[in-house]
Amino acid sequence: MKTIKRLTLAAAFLSLTACDSMLEMSPISQIVAQNFWQTAGDAEAGLMNMYNFLQAPVTQNVIIVPSVMGDDGRAVSGGNFTRHEAFTVQPGQGNVSDFWRDYYFAVHAANDVLANVPAINDPALAKDRVLGEAYFGRALAFFHLTRLYGKIPLPLQPSKSSAQDFQLKRSEVADVYRQIIADLLEAEKLLPVQHTNRARAAKGAARGWLAKVYLQRGAQGDFDLALKECEEVMADSQYRLVAGASYADLFAAGRQNTPETLFEISYRPSTAVEGHGLDRETVPFSGSAYRLAPENKLMQAFAASTGDGRAAISVATFNNRNYTRKYEQGPPTTTNRGTQTSNVVLLRLADIVLLRAECLNELGRTAEAIPFLNQIRTRAGLAPTTATTQAALRLAIENERYLELCLEGHRWYDLVRWNKAVGTIPGLTNPDFILWPVPTREIDLNPNLDQNKGY
Repeated sequence: MKTIKRLTLAAAFLSLTACDSMLEMSPISQIVAQNFWQTAGDAEAGLMNMYNFLQAPVTQNVIIVPSVMGDDGRAVSGGNFTRHEAFTVQPGQGNVSDFWRDYYFAVHAANDVLANVPAINDPALAKDRVLGEAYFGRALAFFHLTRLYGKIPLPLQPSKSSAQDFQLKRSEVADVYRQIIADLLEAEKLLPVQHTNRARAAKGAARGWLAKVYLQRGAQGDFDLALKECEEVMADSQYRLVAGASYADLFAAGRQNTPETLFEISYRPSTAVEGHGLDRETVPFSGSAYRLAPENKLMQAFAASTGDGRAAISVATFNNRNYTRKYEQGPPTTTNRGTQTSNVVLLRLADIVLLRAECLNELGRTAEAIPFLNQIRTRAGLAPTTATTQAALRLAIENERYLELCLEGHRWYDLVRWNKAVGTIPGLTNPDFILWPVPTREIDLNPNLDQNKGY
């Protein structure tokens, strides 16, 4: 990642997890711990370790799999992807285990920072910022995990031994959300207002994710809470929608870190050093491992959205194959795929604007919601919405989120929180399969873990 480098093996020992054989090497870990966490550089290295693990699952499990589970993407190939699309996932499946492992690596890396940085006495250390980023990273990892596995363990202290980690039970979903919200509120308090690099968390990123967390939780009063966070993000002048003519900049390598981004995952500019592989997975060029395509439903929706400036940036067709251009590093006819890797935007202002409209509408303030929906439509080159009732505007907002955020990993979770996954996704008839299974390997290691219903 840009500015986010892999740590040395010694530093990596500080981020132990229940599913790592390094747990058996406690004498080495103790020696490293005694000599680490002394300087601002050590704190920054620990933080980079966390960001590194947040980066790992992005290609498959943050973008591709939620897309094929939803109705904006379909799996062209790949056993794991086709099983997710058919909702025949297995507990021993590789990406199911990898997702759990990588995000718990991130959790433990964040816990190391939170436990050790407060004692560092280095005048060069921006302690509040570092701690704020650690709270943010832990919350984001827990949020990703609970949306896919439901109940999850909540380790809040650094790993010290296998006995500690292998005894953790899964916490109830309500308790997980309470912890996520507490972490994000603490992050919001500690983080700086602004980061020059949008791959580093700032207050706006914490507020934006809080809005999404509240709406995914869906408890009494969460529309009010989410609305407050959306309002605070939109009141911050550093965030603004890019112009319609610059819509492609949100996804183009070398043009990102735009004013619309609240949080993105950063990659090094050279694919020879580091890349996310989405170009190979989503664009049908010669030699690609083309696996994710837009659903026909999405292609038809863009075709029906006459004059929509997003269409040519979002989807295209090559050799009778539909594909998304959001992760394209060159047209399909380009044999030399370029040297740059785009960042992956996980949260942007358009999402928040539409969430604000949704909150207002659900709170019975439909007339106030309409202008926010129209902000997105106007940017896309579309006429204002004709919806005037709460029910009509609800559908209009849902449809706008479908087009605006397609194939960015949001649609599936929208369908789940709207309680529309069953009934919208043809392959999903059993609501038990909305959640993934707890990985077999984790249950084998930890007898206190139970399995999700249906697996």
